[in-house]
Amino acid sequence: MISPLIFFLAFIGQCSAVVCHLYEYHYINVNKTWTEAQQYCRENHTDLATVTNMTDMKRLLSNSAGDMREAWIGLYDQTGGNRTWRWSLPGVEFNESYQPWKPGQPNDYMELQNCGLLSDNQQWGDISCSELEFFLCYNGKRISLSSP
Repeated sequence: MISPLIFFLAFIGQCSAVVCHLYEYHYINVNKTWTEAQQYCRENHTDLATVTNMTDMKRLLSNSAGDMREAWIGLYDQTGGNRTWRWSLPGVEFNESYQPWKPGQPNDYMELQNCGLLSDNQQWGDISCSELEFFLCYNGKRISLSSP
């Protein structure tokens, strides 16, 4: 089995003298469907990446190796009719005021497109959940670091 190449993309943290709460994003360059990617992220990290504002987007992309292409994020619409986008990470509300869709997206072009991805130009797109794409995982584990 090919082990996925994981790029550490960003640290998001709050630190004090003794404890540091670090959050990481990981770019996984293995093709999976949205559901397979979510399962992988939940088994190995916390969930697919959540991007609720421009600050999240900047943190996510700040340490990119420059070779990131379109990738699944935790954005999905389970209704299939009148759009109700959600994040796969439980407890995270969808921010109606922050929706950086590519022009003309979401569009359901040729088929139902219920899953979201992040493009290399920092915009969201919607495609069929059965497509194979690289993906972004979020790791929300808290790491305690001892001060020297």
